[in-house]
Amino acid sequence: MNEARTGWGRIVRRAAPELGCGMAALWVRLWFLAGFRFSPLLIPFAGQHDPSLYDQAAKAVAQGHLFPAGAFEHLPLYPWVLGAVYRLVSASPLAAAGLGIACDVLTTALLVRLARRLGARPVWAAVAGLLYAAYPLAVVYSALTMPNTLQALGLTAFSLAALSASSLSARRGAGLGLLAGGVALGFPGILPVSAAWLAVVVWREKKRVRAGALLFLAVLGLPLLIPAIHNTRSEGRFVLLTTHGGFNLYMGNHEQATGHPLRVRDFRLTARAMLEDAHHFAEVSTGRPLSRAESSAWWAGQARAFWREHPGNAFRLMLRKVALFWHGVDMDDLRMREQVGILDGRLDGRFWPGFAVFGLLGLGGLVMARAPAAKAMLLAGMAGQAMFFITARYRLPFVPLMGALGAAGLTRLLEDARARRLRPRHAALLLLGVVFWPFEFRDQRPVDHYNAALQLMAAGRLERALEVIRRGQAIDPHFALLYHAEGTVWFHREQFDEAAAAYARAAELPAAPLNTRYNHALSLARAGRFQEAIEVLDADPAGLQADSLRARLRSDLALALASPD
Repeated sequence: MNEARTGWGRIVRRAAPELGCGMAALWVRLWFLAGFRFSPLLIPFAGQHDPSLYDQAAKAVAQGHLFPAGAFEHLPLYPWVLGAVYRLVSASPLAAAGLGIACDVLTTALLVRLARRLGARPVWAAVAGLLYAAYPLAVVYSALTMPNTLQALGLTAFSLAALSASSLSARRGAGLGLLAGGVALGFPGILPVSAAWLAVVVWREKKRVRAGALLFLAVLGLPLLIPAIHNTRSEGRFVLLTTHGGFNLYMGNHEQATGHPLRVRDFRLTARAMLEDAHHFAEVSTGRPLSRAESSAWWAGQARAFWREHPGNAFRLMLRKVALFWHGVDMDDLRMREQVGILDGRLDGRFWPGFAVFGLLGLGGLVMARAPAAKAMLLAGMAGQAMFFITARYRLPFVPLMGALGAAGLTRLLEDARARRLRPRHAALLLLGVVFWPFEFRDQRPVDHYNAALQLMAAGRLERALEVIRRGQAIDPHFALLYHAEGTVWFHREQFDEAAAAYARAAELPAAPLNTRYNHALSLARAGRFQEAIEVLDADPAGLQADSLRARLRSDLALALASPD
């Protein structure tokens, strides 16, 4: 009995950094969730935004529908896992948050183990783990109905398993291939990462790993066959994972692209609506009905045309995206952390570590660490992201690998400092300047206030929504979406004159939503101002002809004016 206790005690002592950092991650996330559970941001309100789409897909899985009626619109792994959780404990935002927190706690512990595996001293491995435990973007996404924490866990687990293998036997190759293929169902970014790792292993071991490498590749494809067969049957042509890869490629490769996701051709901003608009635009451009796979292929063709016709601009854009991958500013397309700050101010203190810390760790690890396979994996992941666009939530899965590699690099840096071997490496430190390069970014605060107001409106908190809208208008008095949202608040409160004034202001500004004119006319009609409503509709004959709702409203207004009552 004493020997068993001594053995367990030895294991606990050896794993103390992993356990301690995991507990720290758990504490931070539970503290955040304790206040966040009252926020409208926690609840994926019915609509077309990413959290609501994943919530709907997971609920369908919980009811036994593993496959959608058509091809997969989103990566299947997270809905499958979350659907299993819903089946066990019932569907709720807190269940999704519990899954995200569990994933992040495991990721933090595995990060520390990975750092030690790469040669980091336990203290620096623990520092990297604690930094990730307190990383605000990871904390926020762990509480949302979003797949990013599961993606981070998958990539970190594969990295640890692959880099811990002393040799690539046939059995180990098959196991790692199955793990990589399973992770790819929820995070395709692991495919270039695993390919880079395999290339380093094969180059280092030569013929001794041929069987293991072949089995790795063969088994990796098995999990991918599940969605590929379903998608191909649904679409009539081969589709590996989802039907929007082509549009994602275009978002990062066109003449107006900046490296970050931007609004394309005035498409609607929610996830499903944007894909619907992209599909419709492809059909209009080709002049024929298209399947989802065909429209995705059309958009991919537009991205390739950009590279053919503007190779210089495309190459400069690629270099910019590589730099943005390491840049210290977290530019996220969903802007969830920023909305959390607007609504309750959590995680806004300066002591919370930003991405700049992990950018420095990652670049420092590339320069200093003795881990060629890990370096190749991180660089391949960066290249895979740069093919599309850089956004903070897509970069999040690579943060644990950056932290682990940086801890190993920091360990070697201190060893070299003690041995006075730093002089040849001074030039390499210039690479770290990219983390703080003064890129110019568009002010996203008006968008943040607009999105936060939408969440408040969905929760029925109209007074607070109007307060947030006013704050956003003070930042940018020419942002059409904020006036559109203001009109919606007034309309729900049945103050139709105020709603009409807000919609009229929105219609005067650039990039107003397509339904602004209709909402303006409807508000005037509800206020009894029929003639003014008709004049608003008639001011846009093309829109009146193309929009059946406008045409119907115009007809109803004409009848109302003609009626003697």
